[in-house]
Amino acid sequence: YLSHNQINKQKWDACVEASTQRIVYALSWYLDVVAPGWAALVLEQGNQYKAVMPLPEARKFGIKYVFQPVFCQQLGIFSIIEDIDYSEFTSVFLQQYSYISNYNFNTENSKLLLFSFNQKLKVKQYYTHHLHLNHPYEDIYKNYSRDRKINLKRALKKNLTVKQSNDIEPLITMFKEDVARRINGGVSEYSYELLRQLYIKLNEKQMEFLYYTYTLDGEIDSGCLFIMYANKIIYLFSAASVKGRKNNGRTYIINLITKKFANKPYILDFESHPDNLAINHVYQGFGSEDTLYYQVSYNNFPKPLQVIKEARRLFYQQLLPAFQPKSKA
Repeated sequence: YLSHNQINKQKWDACVEASTQRIVYALSWYLDVVAPGWAALVLEQGNQYKAVMPLPEARKFGIKYVFQPVFCQQLGIFSIIEDIDYSEFTSVFLQQYSYISNYNFNTENSKLLLFSFNQKLKVKQYYTHHLHLNHPYEDIYKNYSRDRKINLKRALKKNLTVKQSNDIEPLITMFKEDVARRINGGVSEYSYELLRQLYIKLNEKQMEFLYYTYTLDGEIDSGCLFIMYANKIIYLFSAASVKGRKNNGRTYIINLITKKFANKPYILDFESHPDNLAINHVYQGFGSEDTLYYQVSYNNFPKPLQVIKEARRLFYQQLLPAFQPKSKA
């Protein structure tokens, strides 16, 4: 276990980038933005990091715990050793913390990850959706669902224009005005500021592309932000105005991406939401495949604290929304 100040970030990034599990979320500069002060489990041999596991830490009431940051769907174990023993990492992971709010392992880990029985450990299976782009566009399009093809045709009839941009603010504004109001509890300003800081860093490293659709009147009606790293194109964030949702601008942009990168060795990762079946149905409509990853949570608090923690979770997830005013139709 290494605290944040003990981590050699040059060795860290070299390990992540050489690993078979490599993904942008685990790079040190990305973690510095979404989880300042993150710690890690590190296997070091011969002055080289051979395997690493990032641990986003926080403290509440003096208790150190692990959480999954926003804009960071998967973490887990990253190794340049083929026969790495994952159980050594998971064992130390559980010894290090009394509470893990939730923690997502990456999709590559799911092939080898095993958890020993522990009543205090909860393991859930979730799926993101991967669209393999190493096929001709015509073949990719054939696998679109009937709904996706219809919505794409509707978008084409609107004569939308797509432009690349380096201004994240219209995207945030559309999200605030249309999406955030439909989320129980809303979205904190901290999350928006985090997105701004992350976009600045991604832009500096030339690892993002941001597209907007424009109507014939020159209005922005939808936008999509993608990250490009290694063989992955991650669909990180999107939003649309009320009119933009009807115009199917995001379908238009995603189709543009599939056409642009067709026949190339990339995977479009939709970064699917574990509990939003409607959105995931849309992603499946592009012909993407369900791709497994594991989420773990852990509570080793004394029993009275466990009861209080569970009561608080139920209040915020189930009871509080019932007392919130309903939005007008």
